[in-house]
Amino acid sequence: MFPMNRKPGTIATGVMAAALTLTAGGVLMLFVGQNGERPVTATAVIEPAAPAVTGTDLGPVQAKPERSAALPDPDPIVPSADHLVSGVYPPEAEVRVTTAAIDFATDPIVTGSLGYAAQPARVDAALEAIDRATAPAKGSERFAEALELLDDGKHAEAFAFAQRLTDPAERRTVQWAAIQYGAGAIDYREVLAFRDGAPEFTSTSFRTRIEQAMTRGRADHDALIAELGDGFPNTLEAQIALARAFEARGDEARAREIARTIWTENTLDQAGERRVLGALGGLLTADDHWDRAVFLMALDRAQGAERLAEHFTAEQKALMEARNAVSRKEKNARQLLDALDARWHDHPLYILSRAQRALQANLTDQAITWFGRVEGERPAATEWGFAQRDLARRLLNAGDAERAYKAIANFDSGPAGRVVESQFLAGWLALNYLKDPEAAARHFAIQDEYATLPDSITQANYWLGRARQQLGDADGADAAFAKAAHFHTVYYGQLARSELGLPAVQLREIPDLRASQLAFDGRDVVRGVRLLAENGHRTWATTLLRGFADGLEDGPQLALAAELAQTLGAANLAIAIADGAERKGVPLDDFSFPEAGIPANVKLASVDKAAVYAVTKQESLFQVDAVSHAGARGLMQLMPGTARETAERVGLPYSQSRLTSDPAYNALLGSTYLKAQLDRYQGSLVLAAAAYNAGAGNANRWIRAYGDPRTSGVDPVVWVELIPFQETRKYVQRVLGNYLVYRARLGSEPIDIKQALRRIPHA
Repeated sequence: MFPMNRKPGTIATGVMAAALTLTAGGVLMLFVGQNGERPVTATAVIEPAAPAVTGTDLGPVQAKPERSAALPDPDPIVPSADHLVSGVYPPEAEVRVTTAAIDFATDPIVTGSLGYAAQPARVDAALEAIDRATAPAKGSERFAEALELLDDGKHAEAFAFAQRLTDPAERRTVQWAAIQYGAGAIDYREVLAFRDGAPEFTSTSFRTRIEQAMTRGRADHDALIAELGDGFPNTLEAQIALARAFEARGDEARAREIARTIWTENTLDQAGERRVLGALGGLLTADDHWDRAVFLMALDRAQGAERLAEHFTAEQKALMEARNAVSRKEKNARQLLDALDARWHDHPLYILSRAQRALQANLTDQAITWFGRVEGERPAATEWGFAQRDLARRLLNAGDAERAYKAIANFDSGPAGRVVESQFLAGWLALNYLKDPEAAARHFAIQDEYATLPDSITQANYWLGRARQQLGDADGADAAFAKAAHFHTVYYGQLARSELGLPAVQLREIPDLRASQLAFDGRDVVRGVRLLAENGHRTWATTLLRGFADGLEDGPQLALAAELAQTLGAANLAIAIADGAERKGVPLDDFSFPEAGIPANVKLASVDKAAVYAVTKQESLFQVDAVSHAGARGLMQLMPGTARETAERVGLPYSQSRLTSDPAYNALLGSTYLKAQLDRYQGSLVLAAAAYNAGAGNANRWIRAYGDPRTSGVDPVVWVELIPFQETRKYVQRVLGNYLVYRARLGSEPIDIKQALRRIPHA
C-alpha cells in the first residue's frame, strides 16, 4: 500500500551521516545513513531556471543539538565535507524518499553547484526543515535537565527553565508538559501565550488546562469573560467563576443562565452542591431548584432531591415523596401515586413512576401503556431510553415480540444514541416478527436520520434495504444498500455489499506520503513527540500526539501521525487516529487494521490468522499491557484462570506478568483458546466469538433459545441481533467485520460474509 515499498511504522532513527547536493534533475537531496535501519533520503524538487554561474559551496548542513500514541527522533548528523562536494555516500545508504516541492520566486540569486538559480530564503527554509528532521534524538543536555524538573513535579520551575532552551521544539515540549501535568501551576497569562504561540501543541482538551490556570490564578472578571465568555466551560470551578464574572459586570441574565445550567444539568456531589449554592445561590430560583430535583429523581437520586425540599410547594413535595417511594421500592408507592393531584398526571416524572411501579408489580401491559403516554421532552432521557429498551428486550427474550414493539416504538426523540438504538429495535421487530415492512422502513429511516457512526449508519440502511425488498421496491433497496456499502470495513456494510454483488472488502491505498514527510518531520510538535519518547516518557508522547492528530485534516499528515503512533508501539492510538481520519473523509485502512499489532513470526495455534487478528483488534486494539475492569489481560484479553488452563494445555509455565509484557506469550495462549472455541463450534466464528466474549455456557443457551446459526433454517444475521447482551452483540458483529478485512490484509482467499457467518476455513 505504501509508495516506494514503504510499510507502516518504518520511520528511520539512529542517523549516522548526511550529505546534501543539488542533482542534475533539479532535486535537493539529503542522504542519511543509519544505524540498524534503512536510511532516509529527503528530497525537495527545485524548478529549473535560467543557467547561471556555477559554484561548489552549498553551505553547511548544521547539526542542531538537540503516547494515548506517537515517534522517536534521529541521532546527530555530522556532515562530511567529502560528501558535500563529491556526492559520495556510504554504501549502506539505501534510499527512502521524501519529497517537498519548493516554489521559487522569479528574481533569482545565484547559488548551487549545478547552475540553477534559487532564492536563498527558500533554500534556507528547506535546509532548516532538514536540520529539524535530523536533530539529535534525545535532545540537548538542558532539555534533559528540564525533564528532570518535570519528573520531580517542579512544573513552574520547568516552564521557566524552558525559556533557556534555544531549540523551539524542546522549549515548547517542556512548556506543554508543564501545563498539561502541572494542574494549574503555570500562570494563566503564560498558558494563553503558549496557546497562541504554539497552536499545534494545544488540542481541544487544552481548554481545560486554560480553565485550571485561570481559576487557580484568580484571573480577573474581564479576563475570564474575554477568554471563556463565548462558550460554557468544562470545569465546575471555571463555570462558577464565569457566572460570578458576568454578575460582577452587571450581566445578570447571562450569569443566571450559567448558574441554572450548572444546577439543573449536573448531578454534583454534596461538596459540589455546597460550592454552587455558596457562590451562585442568589442567582437561583425556586423553579431552578424544582427542575434540579426532577432531574435527580429521574435518575433515582432521591436524597439529592430531598436536600432541596425547603424550596418546594406542598404539591411538589407530594410528587417527590411518591417518586422516591417508587425508587426505593416501598410498599406504599402506589398509594402515594394514587393520592397525587390530577395536575401531575401528565408530568413525565409521574408517568415514569407509574411505569416503573407497574414493572415492579409485574404488570407489563400497564407499564407499556404508561411508557406510551409520554409526549415531548423526557427528563433524564438517556436513563428513560434504557428503561424502555430493557423492557422491550426482556419481552423479546420471553418470545413476546408484539409487546416488545409496543414498549419501544414511541422512543423517537431525545439523545441521538438512544433514538438510534430504540428505532432500530422497533424497526427490526416490525420487519422480522410483526411482518410489517412499511412500519419497519419508517423506523429505520428515523434511525438513519439520527445515526452518525458507521456501525449505526450501516445497520439502519442494511435493514432499510431488506424492508424495501419486502415492499417490492428494488431500486429503493439498492439505494439503501449502497449507502451502507460505502463502509466496507464494517459488518453491516459488508452485508450490504454482498446484497449488491460487490466484494466484501476493497482496501483503499494510503495517500502518497513522500511529499509530506519532510514537512511533517520538521514540525516542532512531531519532534516533541519523538523527544519525549526517546527520553522514556512514552505516555506523555502519546498524549501529545493524540491531541495534535485530532486537529489534522490533511490525509498524508494524518497517515504520518498514525505511522508515528505505530512506531511508538501504540497501535491503539494509530487505530484511533485512523478511525478519526475516516470520519474526516481520509481512509487509512492499513492503520485501522494493522498487521504489526501481533509480533511478526510469533507462534500461533493452527487457526485462521485473520480470526486471531479480528479478535485481538476487538479485545485490546493491540495494546500489549491492556487490563480490563474485569481483570482480562494483554493483547487477547485473557482472564488469568483461562490463561493458566491454556498454558497447561500447551505445556508452557503460567506467568500472569507475561500476559501483559510478552505479546508473543499472550498471542499463543489467546489463539489456542480461540481455536478451542472454533473447534467446539465446528468453525462458526459467530459462536466462537460469542463464547470468547460471554462464555460457552451463554453461547449454548442462545443456540437452544434461538436455533443454531450454522444451520440453513436460521438466518445468522437475525440470530446475532437476538443475543440479549448488547456488548456481545456488538462484539460478534465487529469481530466478523474485522475478520473479512484481515482476510484481505493478510492475503487470504476472499470469502463472502454470508459464508463467514456460517463457518470460516478451519483446520
